[in-house]
Formats: sequence, structure tokens, C-alpha cells
Amino acid sequence: MSVLAHKWVASGALNGQQAFARARVCVVLHGIMGQGRNWMQAAKALVDAVPTYKVLLVDHRGHGANGATIPGPHDVDACARDVAATVAAATGAGAATPSDASALNEGGGAPLVIGHSFGGKVALAYAAGEPEPPTKTWLLDSNPGRGAAGGGTAAVLDALAAASASGYATKRDAVAALVGRGLDAPTAQWLAMTTETRGGEVFFAYDVDCVRDLYDAYLATDLGDAARELAADGRFGLVAAGRGGMGLEGSDLVTHALPDAGHNVHVDDLPGLLDILVAQNKTDWA
Repeated sequence: MSVLAHKWVASGALNGQQAFARARVCVVLHGIMGQGRNWMQAAKALVDAVPTYKVLLVDHRGHGANGATIPGPHDVDACARDVAATVAAATGAGAATPSDASALNEGGGAPLVIGHSFGGKVALAYAAGEPEPPTKTWLLDSNPGRGAAGGGTAAVLDALAAASASGYATKRDAVAALVGRGLDAPTAQWLAMTTETRGGEVFFAYDVDCVRDLYDAYLATDLGDAARELAADGRFGLVAAGRGGMGLEGSDLVTHALPDAGHNVHVDDLPGLLDILVAQNKTDWA
């Protein structure tokens, strides 16, 4: 397991370190080829709606600021162990002394966890492995069971692998390289959010082999029973996208739907998502 690159987001209403420390913890786990900062706007809206919570954004192994720094094997369980180590380190549970902690969790209790797409399955694995499960595990357009490759993810990974073989003079050139390999401009621009500059050149910062392994593991891993166990205890929710999402219509695990949102529900319908997570489920945040 590894402590992942992470960032806290908190409400401006939390005045001072003590108030910050007393806030409860919500962990947000991004999808494949994403990174924590993709969730910055949604996290800020969430803590404004529930200022008694602070949000921990992480970058999965092979993604974002972690790059190629974490050894394998790379699978859903490994990511869940990374999340556990990161939550412990970030809240002080793994610190040698309180002063070593970046943010003590004086609010106490298990965190609430939100996982999008691949991050949803990691959230389930994390919940299943914790002695005290999260107060609630929310999956956002994420299939808890096994899946089949689709949605063009494999083609995106192929293009990213080819484009990662060299550096570029500018980020615009990196985007153009992906477009030249068949990706649409919005996808290319999104992937180019994860770049780094070395020796005056721009490189994609993914560990593409790791990301491939994680995507394959996501498809092969079945955590449907884990989801049902959490649901039986009132600790589970699944928000399905209604437009071009994961095709979860008819699943007995879906608890809510956003009919006008695509797979990126936090981008396509953030007000609707907050209404489900917070307004319709106020007791989750008590």
C-alpha cells in the first residue's frame, strides 16, 4: 500500500485549524484516467452545502501526481489499501505524534466515501476492508459487478500510450498528438490536465501500464455482494446516469438516477447530484 497524493477541500466557514480538525471527513475517489483535481468544483460545492465536513481528494496510483511512482501489482484491492493508508496519514491516525498530522480528525467516526466510475469500485473494496465501514458509500455511475470493455476506454488508453512515448514543446502540442491519434478534442484536453514538464518538454504523467491493469481489474472484479451488504445496513447509494452512462438501468442496486446527466454526473448535473447526496439524504451528514 502507498500514501497517495491528496488534497483537502474545506468550507470557508471553518475558521481556524481547530474548526478544520473537528470537521468530519468525506473521501472522493475519481475515475480511470482522472485525478483528484477534476473534482475540485464539486468538492467546493459539497463543503459549502455541508460545512461540517471536509473533503479529501486523492489521486489513484498511476494517476495525477503519483505518476509512475507506485509498484505493482495494480488492482482494485491495492487501490483500496492505498486509500486506507492515505486516509490514516491525512487524518493523523497514522502519525507518530499529533503534530505530524496534516489534519486531525477530531470529528471522529468513519468517513463518508464517494466514488465515481472506477473509484466507485475502489470505494466498495475500501468499505469491505475497514473494521468500521464508512458511514455511507456512494457510487456515481459505477457498476459494482463485472463489466465488459466498452465506451472507447481501450482506444483512449491506446492513444495515450502512443502519445506518452515522447515529449512535446507545449501542452497544446500534447493535445494535438492525442487528437491526431483519433481522440476528440475535449477528451484530449482532459487527459492533458495530467502532464509534467521535464527538461523543458511536456510529458503525459500517467503510468499507462498501471492504468491498463486497473481498468482490466475494474472490469473483472465483482463487488455486487459487498454493495448489497452495505445496502442492507443503509450504508450504500448508487446514482446512475441517464444519458450515455454505464447502462445501469434495471440494476437492483441503483437508488437514484440523474436522467439528464452523462457518465460524468458531477459535471453534467452538479445541482442534481448535490440534491441527491445532501438534500435527500440529510441523515448521512449528521
